[in-house]
Amino acid sequence: MKTLTYVSTKDVNELTWPATTENINLYSSALSVFTDFQTAGPRVIESNTRADELVQLMRKEHVRMKIVVDADNRFVGVISLEDLSEDVFIKQVANGFQRSELMVADLMRAKEVLLALSYTSLKHSDIESLLFSQRNNKLQHLLVIDEDTKMIRGLISSNDVARQLRLDIDVSFSSFAQTYQSAILGQKEQSKKLKVA
Repeated sequence: MKTLTYVSTKDVNELTWPATTENINLYSSALSVFTDFQTAGPRVIESNTRADELVQLMRKEHVRMKIVVDADNRFVGVISLEDLSEDVFIKQVANGFQRSELMVADLMRAKEVLLALSYTSLKHSDIESLLFSQRNNKLQHLLVIDEDTKMIRGLISSNDVARQLRLDIDVSFSSFAQTYQSAILGQKEQSKKLKVA
């Protein structure tokens, strides 16, 4: 075990700041709210994991969505806490399933029904365009595909967008539609108030 050294802060007056402090706004690059799996690995779960165990794991890890992979680590879908809600479990039990027998594969959204953004188009977009394109999206996460490599390149979380824009909404339950409402329509309301004043 290594010994750590402690130093007094008595004579320290300054903080270290990033070399560039970018003020994120609606006109910032959409890449500024993009989680790139080349730098931050994806959070994955195997499809044969028990669904009730995944709920606890996701809460412990403070994540709301995981990418589902098969035993060979190949992408098969996504699963979110919304897909694992108590109502979903109750419906499955009412349909004759045992709660403890439900697997992630039973409740996930399969890749065949998912849509994702093109990484190329995202690179050339701003946050406002991103939010406008997602204004009716009731989900919290959006996958991004690199069309050249045919791989999931990353994702965008409505919570991350709301945090970066410092929106006054509850990020624990915000969807892209709610983020759009707060960011775009809220800005228009603010603009009207400024014109009146």
